[in-house]
Amino acid sequence: MKFKIYLSLSLMGAILSTAVKAENVYLDQFQQIQDVELFELQIDEDGNEIEILLQSNRVPSFFDFLSKSQGIQKVNAAGVIMMTRELIALGKEIYKIIEAGKPVVTINTEPVEILPRDEDGNTISAMELSGWKAPIVKKYRVATKNYLGMSPASFDFMLIFSYGGNDRGKGAYITGAQIKPTGVNVKWGYSLNADFKVQTIMNEGAWDNPVAGAVLSIDYKISTVLQDQQNSKTFYINGKGEITTY
Repeated sequence: MKFKIYLSLSLMGAILSTAVKAENVYLDQFQQIQDVELFELQIDEDGNEIEILLQSNRVPSFFDFLSKSQGIQKVNAAGVIMMTRELIALGKEIYKIIEAGKPVVTINTEPVEILPRDEDGNTISAMELSGWKAPIVKKYRVATKNYLGMSPASFDFMLIFSYGGNDRGKGAYITGAQIKPTGVNVKWGYSLNADFKVQTIMNEGAWDNPVAGAVLSIDYKISTVLQDQQNSKTFYINGKGEITTY
């Protein structure tokens, strides 16, 4: 009888030990990020939302050199981000859009504008320009994937801006540019924070007929007890309404 009891206890201990090990493996697999993917969200002919995979690996930004080649000055004046000889960027250079896994609700107060400067270096406001086109809106999704094939942290965001404003028929400028989160999904054990940043501005056109361009990025950090994952998605927009994703 004692042998049977000892055998039963030993078998139970082995089962519990195996269960604990299995649970630990499961937790490790759940809390380790295997990949981070970027999707563009589109609507198909039937009205269903579809995901178009744009990127599944980390691509470092390679636009930093543009600030040197374009003669950009960073300015500390209120509302002024940076300027070139022909252009000035107004708004806020960097601000949080997701904090502690929740969208920051006060981010829509300072969209970015890339506007012309007159011969004296003064800003020509968006209200003084004509020819503005309706805003372009692009929707995207960033989704993590863990070793269980699950997506424990993801967020949707949209890139929005108006373009095409001109000064008496000259130039193509940008107003109302921003990246805004539209949905955040963070499972237990994960932490998510994200920032919006204006990296640089440039003139695609001639000095007397500028085409405003801007490199915008969304930098985000996804953390678990096992690891931190930092990523950056970069977008180039211009006064012609074109968008390039990196």
